Amino acid sequence: MMTPTSMNLSRIARIVRFIFLIMPVFLMIQAGTAAPVCAFEHFRIGTGGSTGVYYPIGKQIATGITMQAEQKDSPLHGIIAIAQNSAGSMENARMVSNGELGAGLVQADIASYAYNGQREFASEPHSAKLRAIASLYSEKFQMVVRKDAGIRSYNDLRGKRISVDEPGSGTRLVTEIVLSAYGLTENDILPQYLKPVFTEDKMKNGQLQGFSMMAGTPMAAVTKLLPVGLHLLAIDPFIAENITRRYPYLTKGNIEKDVYSGISETPTIEVYALFVVNSDMADDMAYALTEVLFSRKTKELLVQGHPQGKNITLASALNGISIPLHPGARRFYDDIKTSRQ
Repeated sequence: MMTPTSMNLSRIARIVRFIFLIMPVFLMIQAGTAAPVCAFEHFRIGTGGSTGVYYPIGKQIATGITMQAEQKDSPLHGIIAIAQNSAGSMENARMVSNGELGAGLVQADIASYAYNGQREFASEPHSAKLRAIASLYSEKFQMVVRKDAGIRSYNDLRGKRISVDEPGSGTRLVTEIVLSAYGLTENDILPQYLKPVFTEDKMKNGQLQGFSMMAGTPMAAVTKLLPVGLHLLAIDPFIAENITRRYPYLTKGNIEKDVYSGISETPTIEVYALFVVNSDMADDMAYALTEVLFSRKTKELLVQGHPQGKNITLASALNGISIPLHPGARRFYDDIKTSRQ
């Protein structure tokens, strides 16, 4: 049974809660608006694991976008861009296509499969909504193994514990392609499905003999393990040519000497990383995103954020594009071309 005192306290509590509920509405009416005074919207950019290259690059792009969004006359005004960790290219392509992400970093080959409804995207018609803003930099396929594992060629991978990244990553798909080019499948190795951030301790204690990654160089997942003693497996140029004939966006490349201290130049295959959005994005917003990406402020951020940042330039913005440009991005490039004539 409630006492008069407890009844009064309960009544006071209800009144206080009511005041807190109606206060925002009262303030909005006083301001003459039905929307919150400080409204903003999160703009999520799909990247990858924290020890890869997508995340630090995506983080700097997000910072550049957020800085530009402070300008009231910008189509980006009112948004805060966030670099979001993800499983990688395939997940980013899916989530951008279905509207769960505002933008994402995606390998050119994966973007092509998504747009054309091929391979893993065959039953996903919405993936055709993927559009390119720009090509960023080339990613290198890296098969990283412990020196003491006795692995000097791809055939030596048989029976070894190798991480091929997790489902939803472009790395795993390219790993399957490379293994197949050497007459191997995942069944010939002891595959582990881990992001590089989870391979460090296992590589150090010998639970893993190696891991694969499709990423820009250098990547922290490799640099951190150099004291263990590492070797990068070379892809024979003839094998690389065969891969390119079947998969045009995977081309011959090299990991330069001493990108990782003490490791010599290593022939491999590479693919461009694309910055992509959904076709439903307004043209003015896509134009503004492209403009911000190549602005002086964002360039400074990218160069400071990762060595690959210096390779993100207007001169290479259309290299290796495998899907249609967003009309807003195309208008930006047309305007740049016109201004230089």
